[in-house]
Amino acid sequence: MFELPPCRFNPHNQLRKVGFEIEYAGLRPKEAAGVVLKLFGGSIQNIQEHASIIATDFGKFYIYLDSIYLRQDSQEYLFKNEDLFKDLIYTLSELVVPYEIVTPPIPFDKLDLIEDLRSELKKSGALGTSASFLYAFGMHINIETFSFEAKDILAVLRSFVLLQDYIIEKIDVDLTRKLTWFIEPFDKEYIELILDKSYKPDFNEFAKDYIFYNPTRNRALDLLPVLIFIDKELLKDLPPQKISPRPAFHYRLPNSRIDEDSWSVAFEFNQWSLVEQIACNEEKLKSLIDAYWEFQETPFWFIKELWIERVKVWLQEEL
Repeated sequence: MFELPPCRFNPHNQLRKVGFEIEYAGLRPKEAAGVVLKLFGGSIQNIQEHASIIATDFGKFYIYLDSIYLRQDSQEYLFKNEDLFKDLIYTLSELVVPYEIVTPPIPFDKLDLIEDLRSELKKSGALGTSASFLYAFGMHINIETFSFEAKDILAVLRSFVLLQDYIIEKIDVDLTRKLTWFIEPFDKEYIELILDKSYKPDFNEFAKDYIFYNPTRNRALDLLPVLIFIDKELLKDLPPQKISPRPAFHYRLPNSRIDEDSWSVAFEFNQWSLVEQIACNEEKLKSLIDAYWEFQETPFWFIKELWIERVKVWLQEEL
């Protein structure tokens, strides 16, 4: 069951939406497109061996081989160059390169459809990250923000960095994924900057600091899309990379265990909901920050497992 965050509406007072990017193997886009049509209706706009686009009432679903050689600068590139390295890339895809299904933004009250999608893809033969030691498949969650104010985005970031180690343990992030650079943690120097009680930046200062310490999308929580959505001029301060501005937090930590009966999209989403539950409660967030600074004064501040245990105790006492 999906546990929704306490802040249910976007800055325009509309029900928030969530987009998902789910990596998998074992099921070609043509077959996955049939699953999407069964659940969401709509029509196929383009269908090829390695890519499909399905238009639905929610928006477009993209299903493609997740390879930079085919995608280049946009999803549309793939559909114009389907023969480029086709045989080579397809062979590699069977070993290490995942397919990816990218959903349009789905409203909070329709999220059960994504769980149905996961279930049907599994039945059709989709495989997740634990199916092979070569796989490092993830699921990204793009959750629409509830605010464009710097203080609110900062509160979410603070809550996340305090909970990240706990969440990593709880969701059991695959070792192969931990060894990649896609979900690198925030530097301790930056964490201590944003957790300082005197740190009360306006948007420009917050964005400037974030980009200085994190000029890359390879963070477990990537804020670049929402920051650039708010101010596109920030792009000039970043090294060249593909960033799609969107009014959403880009949460990259979850595994894609699409083929495991014990796994669910809701389970991963609910960890994010916990982040927002604390972020949206000023008193609780302050309490957890205090616990962090108290822990930093102990002789064993560098032992991650001890901080995780401290967080578990705090959650039991405070929530």
